[in-house]
Amino acid sequence: MECLAEIEAGRAKPALIPVPPEIDVRAIRKRFALSQEAFALRFVFKKGTVRDWEQKLRMPEASARLLLTVIPKEPDAVMRALEAA
Repeated sequence: MECLAEIEAGRAKPALIPVPPEIDVRAIRKRFALSQEAFALRFVFKKGTVRDWEQKLRMPEASARLLLTVIPKEPDAVMRALEAA
């Protein structure tokens, strides 16, 4: 929380995290050899949402795109964080 206090006091600036404009959800899911349903269950998405993302019917929101960027790089860390929540 020290960083937050520094930001609030104006002594530090928050980091800007680049959000990817697009993300290939199907490629991420296939990398783990999971069905849409299994991928959704593992990473706490709705199955229909994963389907819609893959069919380009909807685009993941910025927060989901950030999470989908982390999943292929640190899936175990994501799982630990989700289990702890």
